Amino acid sequence: MKNNNPNFFKPSEELRELRLLEELEKNPIISQREMSHKFGIALGVTNACLKRMVRKGWIRIRGFDHRKIGYYLTPKGFVEKSKLTFHLVSGIVQHYSELKQVIAERLLEMQREGMRRIVFYGVSDEMEVAYITLQGVNLKLVGIVEDDEKFKPQIIFGYEAEPVSRVQELKPDCILITSLIENGIKREKVKKIYGQNSICIKDICL
Repeated sequence: MKNNNPNFFKPSEELRELRLLEELEKNPIISQREMSHKFGIALGVTNACLKRMVRKGWIRIRGFDHRKIGYYLTPKGFVEKSKLTFHLVSGIVQHYSELKQVIAERLLEMQREGMRRIVFYGVSDEMEVAYITLQGVNLKLVGIVEDDEKFKPQIIFGYEAEPVSRVQELKPDCILITSLIENGIKREKVKKIYGQNSICIKDICL
């Protein structure tokens, strides 16, 4: 069940359209430059999106003077905004349902293999799902680590986060890579840290 879609965490066209429609509903006289700055997208992309929504009949343009233009949602635009919201939320729910299933499988594998002490590697939304799923198995979380270059002191779920370079001090039986980003790189970092000493490493690739 491997998901090789590298764009899952990047704003999709649908998400971009939804954000623009939501903003125009709140503030129809916002400028294209302001929208571009707010959402971190190029001015040309914003202009193209608005033109496309006009062609689709989702918004209409009203000019107040030669400097100010208003973008107003049409009845069709409101309907499409609702559809986009439902579609995107449904996709997110399905994604996390699949993610929870994969994490549960990994944790049960560790339990069957006699593992007891587990470390989460990767501070992320996926790690939060892993923590919730962990409550249903007989494994003990002994620490949370992050890449040294990304590490910052913080308390997560009552644990003081550590840089991955200190993971051996936590004496884990197994390390679960709780991130869908750069998990291959993380696996190699752990192998390099442990060298000839083997350690169980599992990830949550969908």
